[in-house]
Amino acid sequence: MTQTVCVSVQMDEKSFRDFAAFDLLHHHKGWQRPVVFTAILLVCAGICMSQIGRRDGAGLLSAVLTIIAIGLPAVYFGTFFSNLSKQIKKLGLPRPFYRLELDATGLSVWMAGEQNRADPTNQYSWNTVYCAYRTERAIYIYVQQNQAYLLNESMDTAWSLLGSALPAASLHDCRK
Repeated sequence: MTQTVCVSVQMDEKSFRDFAAFDLLHHHKGWQRPVVFTAILLVCAGICMSQIGRRDGAGLLSAVLTIIAIGLPAVYFGTFFSNLSKQIKKLGLPRPFYRLELDATGLSVWMAGEQNRADPTNQYSWNTVYCAYRTERAIYIYVQQNQAYLLNESMDTAWSLLGSALPAASLHDCRK
């Protein structure tokens, strides 16, 4: 592997929003708990509905459970996307975020403001990279379970390099 991919990442609102949603919903599977919560409460509401006419207050309890089952996940996701919008405004996007260099030894990162330095801010060998995801618009390289770098240029070349550097189980192509 003699290829080197060097990209200065300019983060914009769409890229940041896409990544944050991907990280929560796909990588961390943040949709599962709200769905299970909703399903459990809706089953309980259904059981209560079957008791209408036999038990006092069954209809009211059924309605309350249904409202909570739908309302709490709606508030959870609403709060997430509201906070995300606030964070985007705070970050002042679009702006340069970092420079990534992928080569035979691993991933090197220069953070914004340090991109002209000779030594990278962070370096990761390929055997320490957690995983990588390829979407239609970007590649997300997770160096740890909760830390990722977004690459949104030279994606075909970078994905090819990642394919030769990382085990197949660590590569996830989400374009399909």
